[in-house]
Amino acid sequence: MKTFLILPLTVLFIFFHLSGTTQNCNLTCPENIVVKADSGKSGTHVTLPVTTFDSACGAIRYTPSSGSFFKIGSSSVIVNTASGQRCSFTVTVTDNEPPILSPVSLSSKRIWPANGRMKELGVRYISADNANETSCVLSVTSNDDAANGQDAEVVDAHLVRLRALRLPNGMARVYMITVTCTDAAGNTTKRTTGISVAKNIFLQKNNIIRL
Repeated sequence: MKTFLILPLTVLFIFFHLSGTTQNCNLTCPENIVVKADSGKSGTHVTLPVTTFDSACGAIRYTPSSGSFFKIGSSSVIVNTASGQRCSFTVTVTDNEPPILSPVSLSSKRIWPANGRMKELGVRYISADNANETSCVLSVTSNDDAANGQDAEVVDAHLVRLRALRLPNGMARVYMITVTCTDAAGNTTKRTTGISVAKNIFLQKNNIIRL
Protein backbone atom coordinates (compact mmCIF):
# COMPACT_ATOMS: atom_id res chain seq x y z
CA MET A 1 0.00 0.00 0.00
CA LYS A 2 1.42 3.42 -0.94
CA THR A 3 1.36 6.25 1.57
CA PHE A 4 0.95 9.84 0.45
CA LEU A 5 1.87 12.91 2.50
CA ILE A 6 -0.72 15.60 2.12
CA LEU A 7 0.54 19.07 2.98
CA PRO A 8 -1.57 22.16 3.43
CA LEU A 9 -1.54 24.56 0.47
CA THR A 10 0.03 27.28 2.62
CA VAL A 11 3.04 25.10 3.40
CA LEU A 12 3.46 24.12 -0.24
CA PHE A 13 3.28 27.78 -1.31
CA ILE A 14 5.97 28.84 1.18
CA PHE A 15 8.21 25.93 0.18
CA PHE A 16 8.10 26.66 -3.54
CA HIS A 17 8.29 30.42 -3.00
CA LEU A 18 11.45 30.19 -0.91
CA SER A 19 13.03 27.67 -3.27
CA GLY A 20 12.35 29.88 -6.24
CA THR A 21 13.70 32.96 -4.45
CA THR A 22 17.02 31.35 -3.65
CA GLN A 23 17.47 29.95 -7.14
CA ASN A 24 16.32 32.99 -9.11
CA CYS A 25 18.06 35.80 -7.20
CA ASN A 26 20.25 37.69 -9.67
CA LEU A 27 22.83 39.76 -7.79
CA THR A 28 25.62 41.77 -9.42
CA CYS A 29 28.05 43.85 -7.36
CA PRO A 30 29.41 47.18 -8.66
CA GLU A 31 32.90 47.45 -10.14
CA ASN A 32 35.75 48.30 -7.77
CA ILE A 33 35.93 52.04 -7.11
CA VAL A 34 38.76 54.49 -6.35
CA VAL A 35 38.25 57.74 -4.42
CA LYS A 36 40.54 60.42 -2.95
CA ALA A 37 41.05 61.06 0.74
CA ASP A 38 39.70 64.34 2.08
CA SER A 39 42.23 67.13 2.58
CA GLY A 40 43.99 66.72 5.91
CA LYS A 41 42.11 63.48 6.65
CA SER A 42 43.19 59.83 6.78
CA GLY A 43 40.33 58.80 4.49
CA THR A 44 36.87 59.88 3.33
CA HIS A 45 33.17 59.07 3.67
CA VAL A 46 32.06 57.05 0.64
CA THR A 47 28.58 56.78 -0.86
CA LEU A 48 28.61 53.27 -2.28
CA PRO A 49 27.41 52.63 -5.85
CA VAL A 50 24.17 50.81 -6.58
CA THR A 51 24.16 47.01 -6.61
CA THR A 52 22.11 45.35 -9.35
CA PHE A 53 19.55 42.84 -8.03
CA ASP A 54 15.98 41.67 -8.68
CA SER A 55 12.96 41.32 -6.45
CA ALA A 56 13.69 37.64 -5.81
CA CYS A 57 16.74 38.66 -3.78
CA GLY A 58 14.78 40.54 -1.15
CA ALA A 59 16.43 43.36 0.80
CA ILE A 60 20.20 43.88 0.48
CA ARG A 61 22.73 45.06 3.05
CA TYR A 62 26.21 46.61 2.62
CA THR A 63 28.98 45.90 5.11
CA PRO A 64 30.35 48.51 5.78
CA SER A 65 27.26 50.56 5.02
CA SER A 66 27.09 53.31 2.42
CA GLY A 67 28.38 56.62 3.80
CA SER A 68 30.88 54.96 6.14
CA PHE A 69 34.37 56.40 6.64
CA PHE A 70 36.94 54.47 4.62
CA LYS A 71 40.62 54.88 5.53
CA ILE A 72 43.45 55.30 3.03
CA GLY A 73 44.12 51.95 1.36
CA SER A 74 41.85 49.19 0.05
CA SER A 75 38.77 47.85 1.86
CA SER A 76 36.31 45.13 0.88
CA VAL A 77 32.57 45.79 0.87
CA ILE A 78 30.29 42.73 1.26
CA VAL A 79 26.78 42.80 -0.16
CA ASN A 80 24.32 40.32 1.41
CA THR A 81 20.74 39.62 0.31
CA ALA A 82 17.79 38.47 2.39
CA SER A 83 17.79 35.26 0.34
CA GLY A 84 21.36 34.43 1.36
CA GLN A 85 23.25 35.51 -1.77
CA ARG A 86 26.39 37.61 -1.46
CA CYS A 87 29.02 39.37 -3.55
CA SER A 88 31.81 41.86 -2.88
CA PHE A 89 33.76 44.74 -4.38
CA THR A 90 36.70 46.91 -3.31
CA VAL A 91 36.87 50.57 -2.30
CA THR A 92 40.35 52.08 -2.62
CA VAL A 93 41.04 55.46 -1.00
CA THR A 94 44.14 57.16 -2.39
CA ASP A 95 46.39 59.70 -0.68
CA ASN A 96 47.24 62.51 -3.11
CA GLU A 97 48.23 65.05 -0.47
CA PRO A 98 51.94 65.68 0.24
CA PRO A 99 53.24 65.85 3.81
CA ILE A 100 53.26 69.14 5.70
CA LEU A 101 56.80 70.37 6.45
CA SER A 102 57.63 73.35 8.65
CA PRO A 103 60.43 75.80 7.81
CA VAL A 104 63.90 74.34 8.50
CA SER A 105 66.22 75.98 11.02
CA LEU A 106 69.74 75.11 12.18
CA SER A 107 71.33 75.08 15.61
CA SER A 108 73.89 77.71 14.46
CA LYS A 109 73.66 80.68 12.10
CA ARG A 110 77.29 80.41 10.92
CA ILE A 111 80.09 77.87 10.98
CA TRP A 112 83.16 79.29 12.75
CA PRO A 113 86.12 79.18 13.10
CA ALA A 114 87.26 78.06 9.63
CA ASN A 115 89.75 75.55 11.05
CA GLY A 116 89.00 72.58 8.77
CA ARG A 117 87.32 70.57 11.49
CA MET A 118 83.90 68.91 11.27
CA LYS A 119 81.15 70.78 13.09
CA GLU A 120 77.87 69.22 14.20
CA LEU A 121 74.67 71.08 13.39
CA GLY A 122 71.17 70.23 14.54
CA VAL A 123 68.49 70.44 11.83
CA ARG A 124 65.12 71.47 13.25
CA TYR A 125 61.77 70.94 11.55
CA ILE A 126 58.38 69.30 12.07
CA SER A 127 56.57 67.09 9.56
CA ALA A 128 53.03 65.71 9.51
CA ASP A 129 50.79 63.84 7.11
CA ASN A 130 47.11 62.93 6.80
CA ALA A 131 48.05 59.22 6.90
CA ASN A 132 50.44 59.72 9.87
CA GLU A 133 53.24 57.86 8.11
CA THR A 134 56.07 60.16 7.08
CA SER A 135 59.79 59.56 6.74
CA CYS A 136 62.30 62.39 6.29
CA VAL A 137 65.87 62.38 5.00
CA LEU A 138 68.59 65.04 4.73
CA SER A 139 70.92 65.83 1.87
CA VAL A 140 73.77 68.37 1.70
CA THR A 141 75.39 70.22 -1.18
CA SER A 142 77.84 73.13 -1.29
CA ASN A 143 79.23 75.74 -3.67
CA ASP A 144 82.62 73.99 -3.60
CA ASP A 145 82.64 71.68 -6.63
CA ALA A 146 86.02 70.24 -5.61
CA ALA A 147 84.70 68.93 -2.30
CA ASN A 148 83.05 65.88 -3.92
CA GLY A 149 80.82 65.37 -0.92
CA GLN A 150 83.75 64.62 1.38
CA ASP A 151 83.14 67.58 3.67
CA ALA A 152 79.55 66.82 4.66
CA GLU A 153 78.15 63.90 6.64
CA VAL A 154 74.47 63.19 7.34
CA VAL A 155 74.28 61.57 10.78
CA ASP A 156 70.50 61.15 10.91
CA ALA A 157 67.31 62.98 9.96
CA HIS A 158 68.08 65.83 12.40
CA LEU A 159 71.88 66.03 12.53
CA VAL A 160 74.67 66.80 10.05
CA ARG A 161 78.43 67.28 10.31
CA LEU A 162 80.00 69.95 8.07
CA ARG A 163 83.66 70.84 7.56
CA ALA A 164 84.57 74.37 8.59
CA LEU A 165 86.51 75.38 5.47
CA ARG A 166 86.37 78.37 3.15
CA LEU A 167 86.67 78.16 -0.63
CA PRO A 168 90.20 78.01 -2.08
CA ASN A 169 89.90 81.68 -3.13
CA GLY A 170 89.00 82.69 0.42
CA MET A 171 85.33 83.29 -0.24
CA ALA A 172 82.67 81.78 1.99
CA ARG A 173 81.78 78.15 1.49
CA VAL A 174 77.99 77.80 1.58
CA TYR A 175 76.29 74.54 2.49
CA MET A 176 72.71 73.89 1.38
CA ILE A 177 70.77 71.43 3.56
CA THR A 178 67.62 69.91 2.06
CA VAL A 179 64.95 68.07 4.03
CA THR A 180 62.78 65.68 1.98
CA CYS A 181 59.73 64.11 3.64
CA THR A 182 57.80 61.28 1.98
CA ASP A 183 54.52 59.70 3.01
CA ALA A 184 53.38 56.09 2.53
CA ALA A 185 51.78 56.94 -0.84
CA GLY A 186 55.04 58.39 -2.20
CA ASN A 187 54.04 62.06 -2.02
CA THR A 188 57.01 64.29 -1.12
CA THR A 189 57.67 67.75 0.29
CA LYS A 190 61.06 69.49 0.32
CA ARG A 191 62.55 72.49 2.09
CA THR A 192 66.09 73.85 1.88
CA THR A 193 68.14 76.13 4.10
CA GLY A 194 71.75 77.33 3.91
CA ILE A 195 74.68 78.06 6.17
CA SER A 196 78.10 79.58 5.41
CA VAL A 197 81.59 79.23 6.87
CA ALA A 198 82.67 82.52 8.44
CA LYS A 199 86.24 83.73 7.90
CA ASN A 200 86.76 85.25 11.31
CA ILE A 201 84.89 86.76 14.23
CA PHE A 202 85.48 89.86 16.34
CA LEU A 203 83.63 92.09 18.80
CA GLN A 204 82.44 95.56 17.93
CA LYS A 205 80.36 97.56 20.42
CA ASN A 206 79.33 94.38 22.20
CA ASN A 207 77.97 92.85 18.99
CA ILE A 208 79.42 89.69 17.45
CA ILE A 209 80.41 90.24 13.81
CA ARG A 210 81.19 87.28 11.52
CA LEU A 211 82.95 87.70 8.17
